[in-house]
Amino acid sequence: MSRTRVLLTGATGYVAGQLLPALRERYDLTMIDVRDTDRDGRPIEGVQLVDLLAADDAELRRLCEGVDVIVHAGYARPDGAPSYAAERRNLDMTARVFEAAQQAGVRRVVVTSTNQASKWYEQPWKAGRIDRVDPYDYPRPDTFYGWAKAAYESLGFLYASGGAGPAVENVHVRIVCPRPIRAEAFADRPTEDYLRDITGWVSERDLQQLYVRSIEAESVDDEHGVPFQIFYGVSGNARTFWSIANARRVVGYAPQDDSEIAFADEIAARTHPG
Repeated sequence: MSRTRVLLTGATGYVAGQLLPALRERYDLTMIDVRDTDRDGRPIEGVQLVDLLAADDAELRRLCEGVDVIVHAGYARPDGAPSYAAERRNLDMTARVFEAAQQAGVRRVVVTSTNQASKWYEQPWKAGRIDRVDPYDYPRPDTFYGWAKAAYESLGFLYASGGAGPAVENVHVRIVCPRPIRAEAFADRPTEDYLRDITGWVSERDLQQLYVRSIEAESVDDEHGVPFQIFYGVSGNARTFWSIANARRVVGYAPQDDSEIAFADEIAARTHPG
């Protein structure tokens, strides 16, 4: 049986670096980015140099031919102050990915999103007015970065629903904290800020699993039959704020890690000093 063909954009980025071991092992992988080294200058073998904003339509069609799933992790980091114009470039990039996928008959696009699409909800959470945020809650970004990610998702639904032509299945993974949470980094900050990151931690193997299951799930249909989902990218943390119930139900996500265990000693020292 032939292996699933996956196109990974933004292949030298931080998130892609966590995904690559699993993607290389499981799939026939094509990798593209605007550079072929990671943030530390280390070369990433096999990366093709492609600028999704500058490439012509023919080049994008060639890249997508025969591809089963696109994992879109590409991101153009803005220069200067955050702005609509700066983040609009990333929305344009994502639009080109959806359009190229549709034209080439790519079955599914898995988009790297962020909790920033709904980050405003952290304010009522910290005030004790809500206990959890769900992927189905209305997006409430409080930065231009988060706004752009919410816009990706809205555009994705349009493509998934068939409103822009043949339906393109898509999943958006709202990653929260894909890094170790060190208590010392919060020494001069409120405990609630530290615990916010504890609730949002995702281990590398859990993040890999969530992407793999989003790629391989037979169906990502919502309750109305539209092949569209938003999943929060967090581990199975006992101290939780970001709901992963739909990821468990739809694609069988079964996280193996829990920040409460991984950082138990630091959590105890920070929350019960002395």
